[in-house]
Amino acid sequence: MGAPRARADSDLVTDRTRQDGPAATAILDFAIAKILRDDMALGALPAVLAQFVTISGIRAAVAFQPSAGQPAAVLAMDPRGAVAPALLAKIGALTLLQRDAGPTADAAAVQVTTVESDGLTVSALLAYSAPVDGRCLCALALIGDAGRWDDEIRAAAHAVATIVSTQIRHADDLATLAERQALAEALIAASPAAIIAIDAGGLLIEFNPAAEELSSCRRDEVLGRSMPEVFMPERDRVRFREHIQTFAATGDPEEFTGQIHVPWLRADGTERSVELTPVQLTIGGEVVFAGFLRDLTDFELAHAELADQSERLNCMIAAAIPAIMITDEKSRITHVSRSFGDLFGIEDPGQLVGTSAASLVLRIQHLFADPDGIARHALEAHRAKQPVSKEQLKLTDGRTIENDYWPVVVDGRFRGDLWLAWDTSERAAMDQQRQQMLDAELDARHLAEQVQQRLSEQNERLRRLDEARNQFLAIVSHELRTPLTSILSFSELIRGEADGLTPEGIRFLDIIERNADRLHRLVGDLLMLDRLDAGALPLDLTPVSIAELTGEAVGSAAPGAAKQGITIGVTAGAGPAVQGDLRRLMQVFDNLIANAIKFSHRNGHVHVTATFDGDRWRIDVADDGIGIPPEEVGQLFTRFVRASNARTAGLPGTGLGLSIVKVLVEMHGGHVEATSTLGHGSIFSVYLPTAQDPASEAPASESLSAEGPAAEAPAFESPVYQGRA
Repeated sequence: MGAPRARADSDLVTDRTRQDGPAATAILDFAIAKILRDDMALGALPAVLAQFVTISGIRAAVAFQPSAGQPAAVLAMDPRGAVAPALLAKIGALTLLQRDAGPTADAAAVQVTTVESDGLTVSALLAYSAPVDGRCLCALALIGDAGRWDDEIRAAAHAVATIVSTQIRHADDLATLAERQALAEALIAASPAAIIAIDAGGLLIEFNPAAEELSSCRRDEVLGRSMPEVFMPERDRVRFREHIQTFAATGDPEEFTGQIHVPWLRADGTERSVELTPVQLTIGGEVVFAGFLRDLTDFELAHAELADQSERLNCMIAAAIPAIMITDEKSRITHVSRSFGDLFGIEDPGQLVGTSAASLVLRIQHLFADPDGIARHALEAHRAKQPVSKEQLKLTDGRTIENDYWPVVVDGRFRGDLWLAWDTSERAAMDQQRQQMLDAELDARHLAEQVQQRLSEQNERLRRLDEARNQFLAIVSHELRTPLTSILSFSELIRGEADGLTPEGIRFLDIIERNADRLHRLVGDLLMLDRLDAGALPLDLTPVSIAELTGEAVGSAAPGAAKQGITIGVTAGAGPAVQGDLRRLMQVFDNLIANAIKFSHRNGHVHVTATFDGDRWRIDVADDGIGIPPEEVGQLFTRFVRASNARTAGLPGTGLGLSIVKVLVEMHGGHVEATSTLGHGSIFSVYLPTAQDPASEAPASESLSAEGPAAEAPAFESPVYQGRA
């Protein structure tokens, strides 16, 4: 069936050529009609090649698909089998060679000659498609008499090759799009966060397995149904529907932005409290609402229970008969009883909460017969953290105060102080009521024990909450990676359609990718801090050459420095290898060098110096940048702390990098220091201990600077890194 149809098409083109114009035009019209109307493209290619053979009177026509480093693939040939395999392979090789030959590779069509095995000379016209992303996807070879190849035939061959190339690119794009769509669907299905999506009418169009678990509903049961009707309590349904309608009509998200708390109905009718992160999208002109859900019910119940217990404790302490004062581990007052204010003449003791215990001692020490002694006794008891019972203290008004001190220790960890005081002035005159007072004292001690027990229980709850916070941080960090990965994946998908984007759209896409990558690095820092806190970051210790390590770190940072016009150099002396984790140590120096580059002035200089003093390595990362205020240098290695001048200058950062550096260096038995002169630069020094081992002694490496290497270095070789933007 194929041969008669091809011949019929050929006759049609021949008749059309006689009536309407040149053969090349007819061939091109035929190719456009046959190929562009068919998404499969290559199914019509043999018929198009037949036109070249029939109309041009050539020996054969062959379509190739070049591939870098691989033999050119034959897409179609007419007549079938007209070209011997050996000659076919030879022309295919010439196709690749001619395409990569240099200046002639830019021509639409070129002529080459080759020799068959029987000695006959064969001419071939090689026509190439227009390049797509710098690649030629189709080459057309016409084999026969070169005299028939006029400019029109050459142009037609080039045009047909370009048409075939366009269809090949279209098929590749469809395959890539299908792969990315499959990846997105897999990410949604595997997400630990509940993900839903609804259309402008409020009907559910996506419902992942985590949403099934949260709602106890199967996906096939809820798709196509109204989300407010299925999962919103009746009291909230109207508000949700109105919000959807308002956004669809005006684009105004109203209060449905950021993270909001909403009630959520399960299949059994129970109500859960969830955190909803809504995202409004417009896809193909249609409004789609996506939502990320997190169940907060158990967390809120635990928080409410803790608040209730704390309130009960506060009420008990406030009404206690003995004077009670409780401080935390930083000696700040957290609880104080009304009787404490009565004892020391303080009208509103509640105002003391949040102030330091030392300031209270200064406030009331004038009431004691030995003002300096009371301050000294309080300080000694706090430092010793040993219980003190029935300490007798004289007041200037003749009263006698009996004082107790109890350190609060939970799981071997000091968590604060408990101070008790009684006025025992009238004890001698109250012999008849001794038993009553003894009972009261016993009650007070029992109360103190109860208070201490309740404090211990409260501190245990606080410890569990702290663990929950760390777990929550890890979960949030992990879950952030899922939407970030989706953002980056969809950004790549959008960038693949760059032909349809405006320059402003491409700039917006760059901003999205840059900020998503920055947030991705922040999530990575948070996860590392969580692993460090949990002790879940073991070191893979191997002998590490400091000279090679610093050279590699500087080499990796060189391109980024060049973009900012920063000169970067390294000097490494001789010394033994250290036992360390190469990857973690590289992370330390990458971070310090990146900071030095970021805070340097344009055309500035960063230098890394490594020296061994016979006992340990010292590696200095120095810059001549903006420097650090002297009073802030000691705080730089604290989490989320950044220098004030860096914030003022608008330089980006989170304050996590140096805290990670500090922990990693200390895990290697070393420490890190910082010195700086405001406006003139900073030096960050890393000290790494190492045992002397003559076998690991390495020769000195070269010294690098803006002027070039000082001498050849057998330890490692590294170029001079100096760049201008």
